[in-house]
Amino acid sequence: MEVRIFLSQAARSAPSLLAPSFALVTATKRHQSTQQQPRLRFAPSPTGLLHLGGLRTALYNYLMCRKTGGTFVLRIEDTDRARLVPGAVENIQDSLEWMGLKPDEGPRYGGPFAPYTQSERLDLYKEKAEQLIETGAAYRCYCSPLRLELMRKEAVKRGEQSRYDNRCRSLSSAELTAKHTAKEPFVIRLKMDPHVYELQDEVYGPTSLRVDQEGDPVLIKSDGFPTYHLANVVDDHEMRITHVLRGIEWQMSTPKHLRLYEALGWKPPLFAHLPLLMNADGSKLSKRKGAQEIMEYKKLGYYPDALVNFLTLAGGGFHRNEPISNRLYRLDEMADNFDLALVNRNSCQLNFPKLEEYNRQAVRLRLNSPPEKAKFLAEVQRVVKEKYGTDVTAAVVRHVVEWAAESRLTNINDLFAADLEFVWVSKPRDEKAGEPFTTETKNLLLRVADSMAGIPDGLFDRSHVQEHLQTVVTEAATDLKKLMHAIRLAVCGVTKGPSVGEMAEILGQREFVRRLRSVGMTPDVNQSIN
Repeated sequence: MEVRIFLSQAARSAPSLLAPSFALVTATKRHQSTQQQPRLRFAPSPTGLLHLGGLRTALYNYLMCRKTGGTFVLRIEDTDRARLVPGAVENIQDSLEWMGLKPDEGPRYGGPFAPYTQSERLDLYKEKAEQLIETGAAYRCYCSPLRLELMRKEAVKRGEQSRYDNRCRSLSSAELTAKHTAKEPFVIRLKMDPHVYELQDEVYGPTSLRVDQEGDPVLIKSDGFPTYHLANVVDDHEMRITHVLRGIEWQMSTPKHLRLYEALGWKPPLFAHLPLLMNADGSKLSKRKGAQEIMEYKKLGYYPDALVNFLTLAGGGFHRNEPISNRLYRLDEMADNFDLALVNRNSCQLNFPKLEEYNRQAVRLRLNSPPEKAKFLAEVQRVVKEKYGTDVTAAVVRHVVEWAAESRLTNINDLFAADLEFVWVSKPRDEKAGEPFTTETKNLLLRVADSMAGIPDGLFDRSHVQEHLQTVVTEAATDLKKLMHAIRLAVCGVTKGPSVGEMAEILGQREFVRRLRSVGMTPDVNQSIN
């Protein structure tokens, strides 16, 4: 294996702002010397939809490609046929495109090494597996699933790690011929002898790993499909991948992959493993604690730039002149400042409230751009029509959005939360809010309506609304708190939400007065506000 010099921890913590890291330059030059630009791949399995962990892996591969002028490849590793999720391949590609991480090559985009879906490359894996058998590096294993299960249970009873005992390594030629003639099902296994591999991980540095604790690993399953170990090594070589950036969970498998490179006579790529993503409390990411599949974030009103900044805040890997959380970075800025040597080694804890803050910034950026603001307002109009069946003018939408953007707008869906639905539609009064309005209450509401109607044009704001309400309370000798409660029910139909002054501002004078008068003119009931 090639010996590589790597940065010290001190060098990792004190990088030059202007110069790329030694590690990145060395890795890039090493491949440039062979006249090959960096090629990196994101190789998800469509056994589920794309989530934050997969997105982080894709993002860092993409950024390194853009940093080095390399090629970003998408490869679909669909060899686990029993766990395939319908629509997952489309979801992965749609998610990457929405995030702005469009691959240079892949199933949807083509390329010189197509096909980019492993189930379409089975003959290639079988050819390489047979080659390994011919050279003595692999063998056919005829052990039944029942025998393997019994071995596993016995290991559990003994409190030991389950491992294959390599029994079929020693089958005689006669035994192999008999089993082949009988057409007994088999798998193909790679011979893994006791050995310690010294892996030079481009993130974690020198790492020693043993490879024989599980027994000889399977390369080709009994259904003819390859395992991850064989397929990813063959494809990385055939697709000329120079750098493998993947999750830390694959680091323990890397020696198996290095053994395959040795057995096949190929030079391995550089390996870099990215740390786990976790919740702020150190627990595993889950939907219950805020983690969603990527396209669900889109439905929830989050923007790609908020998500990528959120992920890189936890993962590191960048030279920056200012605190990381002060503003949103564009993808091109991230690529310019990306440095593999600065990627965090410890588990990355995601602070989901920070995602809210980043998305608030993303909304503001769009509202400060006339073309983006027009798109945002048009989308609000569309949702209002779809959700409430209400046609609202562009002027009304602009007024509402600009009001909400001051303090309450984290994403577009905030505009349709329960406490703001009154903005778009006159809601019936909440039945849980108490008894119907009394004659005295309705008379007070009409009095308030007349007072609000008397505020001069251009002065209808929360401060003047409050002054006029206080005057009504004083003149009518009533309770301010109870009157506010009645106004809230009359105007928005619920007991919680923005202040009365804010409701008046957002609805505007004409609509605010109309709603008060419409309640004041309903049939009487005999109960007092006081």
